[in-house]
Amino acid sequence: MRYGRTSMVNFLSNLVMSFSGFVATIFLTRTLGQEQYGAYVVVLSVLSWVAIAGTLGLPQAVRKRVSESDDGNYVVSGALAQLGLYAVVAVFLWIARPYLNAFMGLDATWILILMLAVRLGLGFVRNVLDGQHLVHVTSVLSPIEWTSRSIVQVALVLSGFGIAGAFAGYIVGAIVGSIIGMYFVSIPDRLPSRHEFYRLKSYAQFSWLSSVKGRTFLSMDTIILAVFVSNSLIAVYEVAWNLASLFAIFGASISKTLFPEMSKISSDEGTVDEIAGLLQVSLAYSGLFIIPGLVGAALLGDIVLTIYGPDFDVGYYILLVLTFARLLYGYMGQFLSTINALNYPDLTFYINVIFIVVNLTLNVILTWQFGWYGAAAATMMSAGIGLILGYYFAKQVINVSIPFSEVGKQCLSAGIMATVVIIGRFNTADSLPVVVVLVGIGAAVYFASLLVLSEEFRTTVADNLPFQLPSIVSK
Repeated sequence: MRYGRTSMVNFLSNLVMSFSGFVATIFLTRTLGQEQYGAYVVVLSVLSWVAIAGTLGLPQAVRKRVSESDDGNYVVSGALAQLGLYAVVAVFLWIARPYLNAFMGLDATWILILMLAVRLGLGFVRNVLDGQHLVHVTSVLSPIEWTSRSIVQVALVLSGFGIAGAFAGYIVGAIVGSIIGMYFVSIPDRLPSRHEFYRLKSYAQFSWLSSVKGRTFLSMDTIILAVFVSNSLIAVYEVAWNLASLFAIFGASISKTLFPEMSKISSDEGTVDEIAGLLQVSLAYSGLFIIPGLVGAALLGDIVLTIYGPDFDVGYYILLVLTFARLLYGYMGQFLSTINALNYPDLTFYINVIFIVVNLTLNVILTWQFGWYGAAAATMMSAGIGLILGYYFAKQVINVSIPFSEVGKQCLSAGIMATVVIIGRFNTADSLPVVVVLVGIGAAVYFASLLVLSEEFRTTVADNLPFQLPSIVSK
């Protein structure tokens, strides 16, 4: 796996980010309480949707055009376009503030506008760096942002600032990440022309819907839940979602790492077979962590959820459904990333339209009928449909080879891990310290089993370690 080290750097960075967020969430849920934390989650969900209107596919277009072998100045042209979009959206938000405040349950529109500014700025910097093949830099930015955010949030919330402290931490973290990221951005020494703006528009007119698709998967259920259930249940749902997302980090890291490489090969008129090989690698390793994560959640999730508070274990079944949804969505993302890298944004546009319609329809109907279980089921079902569509359309533009053998070995290794963890749980008391030990033992058993079962995994590990392990290389 040529890009294994970059993927691992991205993964470890996101793991640090998730850990800092994990600790901060525990403090927030226990200090703010489920009701106030649920209100904070609703505001963040509104921000996420507003951010889509403030980008309209521009980040994906910037990442794509910057990654190509082109002398155009897409950094400055993209920045100007981003500034204009933000100004328009900010004005509309201020006009609509009475309705927004009523929906959010807080007088927070002015905070929303400020959070939107820092979110768009940081997102733009990240996409420019990704396009300039500096994925390892953006990988480091994420834990810096989240750690800064978490430190400020915990400090302010514990100091008595309440939910305002949580918002302030979000803003400070984004500003810190943006300033550091800007240091590494290379800006071409020529003024942008109308051609650059046109090329950004030509890609963004299709790619904007991928943002809607992504946000639909990430928070459509939260928005719909805000209509039908209490903020307390939303807080539990969000915690379950964050845990499920933790397992999906590595698959997302692979996609993020390989996209600029696929895009460059495509723009350089490289062979489609080379891109097909990268797709096969991404599919082989997309489930590396989330497959055992799903098994682990089934065995230990009920205890893990109690870390956030005594009433959070009611989200156990939600955690399982959402983790499986993340597994399906991760494989779907590999197909769509490849299609976009091959410069077929029109195909992903069709996939995204269907995904959004299905997700929205299922979320409204199933949440209305079955509450938060319906929301989780809607997320899972739409991810499954998106995966099928991604596979179908990817086959239209590239030779798709599914690595069933490698995925099967991961499942078998997870099964061996499950056996050990079940024996351990039945012979010990249910407590958080015991669960931590069982998680460590389970992870060790899983990877040891995979090393024995999979020659490809052994080779990948040996090729990407900064030092040689004779016992692995020699096998």
